[in-house]
Amino acid sequence: MESVKNITEAGLEIKRLINQQLDSVPDSLVIENRFLRFEAPLENLDLIKWLKHQTEEIKTYWRDRQGKFEMAGLGEADVISGSLMPDYRALFLRLEEYLQNTEQLVRYYGGMRFNKKHSSDFKWQAFTSYRFIVPKFEIFRRGSKTLFACNILVRTGENIAKLIEKTRRELSEINFEYSLKEGTWPSLVSRRDFPDYDGWKNNISAALEAFKNGSLNKIVLARRTSLRFAETLDPIELLWRLRLNNHRAYYFCFQPKNDIAFIGGTPEQLYYREEGSLHTEAVAGTRRRGKSSAEDQVLENELLNCEKDIREHRFVVDSIYSALKELCKKIVKQDKISILKLSRLQHLLMQFKGTLNENIQDPDILEKIHPTPAVGGVPSEKAMNAIEKIENFDRGWYAGPVGWISRNKAEFAVAIRSGLVYENELFLYSGAGIVEGSNAENEWEEIENKIAGFMNALVDSEYLNVADFQKS
Repeated sequence: MESVKNITEAGLEIKRLINQQLDSVPDSLVIENRFLRFEAPLENLDLIKWLKHQTEEIKTYWRDRQGKFEMAGLGEADVISGSLMPDYRALFLRLEEYLQNTEQLVRYYGGMRFNKKHSSDFKWQAFTSYRFIVPKFEIFRRGSKTLFACNILVRTGENIAKLIEKTRRELSEINFEYSLKEGTWPSLVSRRDFPDYDGWKNNISAALEAFKNGSLNKIVLARRTSLRFAETLDPIELLWRLRLNNHRAYYFCFQPKNDIAFIGGTPEQLYYREEGSLHTEAVAGTRRRGKSSAEDQVLENELLNCEKDIREHRFVVDSIYSALKELCKKIVKQDKISILKLSRLQHLLMQFKGTLNENIQDPDILEKIHPTPAVGGVPSEKAMNAIEKIENFDRGWYAGPVGWISRNKAEFAVAIRSGLVYENELFLYSGAGIVEGSNAENEWEEIENKIAGFMNALVDSEYLNVADFQKS
């Protein structure tokens, strides 16, 4: 990591280079509905720490599961959002409107609700039903190459000179000096689970009864854990702590306002598309990681040979494969089930690659594969209705698609292992796949394991002992 002095010098040079490029844009240039992008090379730095020290209200962060691509963004060159979820095709037509004549590295980042219904919880209102933005400024790291970029949307007939002048003012306010030290974290005041343990047992009983009468084969039930703190939370500090827990995950943060953000570290890809090629996967079944390699192997073998977990995973595999048969002219499926190893958990994994049929686009893909049985259930429509009835709380963006789209590519993850920061509260969401043979205690403990990444990110020895805040 560079010294603060070197980071400051790099920042001054970045501003000089971007301003130089802005100077070269003729006032008379005629642009029709597209983005202008200005870039300057930058030495590698900690993107989250840089993001934390910015005063801009709107912040965006994305990192892929392999760590090959990372982006930290400030402000918005364009935002597309709405309270009512439109048809996927209408949404993507709007996303693609300004991307058609724009270079590949310009991307809309964002997400949408788990279901298409209007938000019933006011704490989700800032996110609306869907929200995608192109950051005004971003640090963009891909492999070993890092860039600072400025994006300007020029609509037909707009005055370019005014846009350039506004951009200069905003650029001057960006801070390249930041502390490399970990920040402090407020003390935890209370924890509440919804449902509580008794309510959870009732929910599991309702699901098991639905299996008996034949209306459902699988349902994913979630829990919301509310943590209240003594002071307002810094979402970016929490994101930085969360990222230290597990390096093999998609990390994201969408902050539409100060002190309000949706963040997470999800292991689950929904899909990746590059022109006509598609990659997706089925993830289900859970075991914790072992404390030794020998114990870890025992737990892996247990997962691979558990009839309940194999059955739960098969629902996801069959659903995705069925969808791909409608989307693709060629499908390649992994020969056998493998294991997705995370820092604290391991899951059953099956990967798919496909060649898309002609004229298949992102809205078609989303319509067919979201929600997968890994976050919804089987049959899908009945499971979605049952989730709304049984859970009795608004999932918001939890388990919805989050990701990015550019001119020829798109990638979306499933927003599990996620949390909503709302001023001095943190709402953690996590679910468990329920099938015949499930029992309430095991599924509750599975959720405890899934939120452990967040809980451990909150640990400051003087503030929080996670063991004190278990089953409530």
